[in-house]
Amino acid sequence: MPRLIAAAIKTFGLSLGGRTVLTEAATGNYVVTPVIAALAGAEVFAFTRASRFGSIDEVKRQTEELIAAVRPHLPVRVITSLGDAPMDRLDVLTNTGFLRPIGSMLVDRLPRSCVIPLMWETWEFRSNELDMDACWRRGIKVYGTNEDDPRLRTKDYLGFIVLKRLLAESRTPFSTRVLLLGCEEFYLPVQHLLLKIGYECVVATVRDTFNISDFDALVLLEHKEPTELVGSPTALIPAKMFRPDQMVIHVCGQADFSELVCARYPETVAPFGFMSITTDYADPKALIDLHTAGLSVAEGMLEANRLRLSGREYKEFVERHYPAQAFSDQRYW
Repeated sequence: MPRLIAAAIKTFGLSLGGRTVLTEAATGNYVVTPVIAALAGAEVFAFTRASRFGSIDEVKRQTEELIAAVRPHLPVRVITSLGDAPMDRLDVLTNTGFLRPIGSMLVDRLPRSCVIPLMWETWEFRSNELDMDACWRRGIKVYGTNEDDPRLRTKDYLGFIVLKRLLAESRTPFSTRVLLLGCEEFYLPVQHLLLKIGYECVVATVRDTFNISDFDALVLLEHKEPTELVGSPTALIPAKMFRPDQMVIHVCGQADFSELVCARYPETVAPFGFMSITTDYADPKALIDLHTAGLSVAEGMLEANRLRLSGREYKEFVERHYPAQAFSDQRYW
C-alpha cells in the first residue's frame, strides 16, 4: 500500500497543502483515504464508527499501522463525533461511507468555499446519500470522478474480480460457459477480459431473452435498472430455474439468493445500487487510484473557486485539468 499510494499521488499530482479535509476512517483497503489526503499535505479529520467491517478500535489500529508504514506522525486525527471536526474551516468533505448521508443540517454547517467530491461517477449518484439541493443553495460544488480517465481504468478491474471469483470456484474457460447479465457499462469490460482468456461468454440486458440452462455461470452486473434479476417467482430468473451444478456471482443488481440451490457468491448480496464485490477485491490499486483521483477532483474544485469561475467555465476548467465529471444538470456547474 505505501508504494501504491505514493505512485497514485505522483500520477495525479495531488497537492492539498494547507487544506483541511474531513473524510472517513475505515478498515481493509478503505483505510487508505485519510492517509492519501495527509500525504498530499492536508490536515485530515477521519470520522469513523463501529460497523460489520470492524470496531472503532480496529479502525484506529489499521489507520495507525498504515501511517507508521507510510510516514509516522502524519496529521490524521480519527474522530467518532462530527463535533470534533472544525466544520467552519473545512475545505473538503468526501462523500464516503461513514459520513453519509450528508443532509442539509451538515451542509449548512460547511463554509461556502468547501467542496464535495463524490469519489465516483455522477450517474451512480444516490439522492438519499447527499442533499444536492442543499449544496446548490449554499453554492457548494459537487463533482464526480471520471472513471474513464486513462490513469484510472476502474472499469477494467471488473473483469478481474469476476475472473478471480470464477477461478476460486474452479470454473476455467475449459469447463464454463458464462452469461453476463446487466448494463453495458459494467458487462463490456468483463466480456472483453473473459473472451480474451478463452471463456465462452454471452452478454444480455434485462430486456433480452435467454435460456439460463445453457450456461454454467451467471454474473450479475446491473447498476441502473432495479429489476429483480434472480430470486422470487416474478424475477427475471426465478431461483427454481437454476441447477445445483450452476453458479451465480453477484457484482451488482437487484437479487435474492436465499432460495438458490446452486453455488453463489456472496451468500448475502448488496442491495440495489451497491456492489457486492468492489474493484479492490482484485487489487487495492483500484481503490487507491480512485480515491486519489477523487481528492484530485476536490483540488480542482478548490482551484476553480480560487479563480472565481462559475457555470460552464467552472465545468470546463475542472474537467480539462482534473479527472472531474460534472452532473448533467447545469445548476450544479
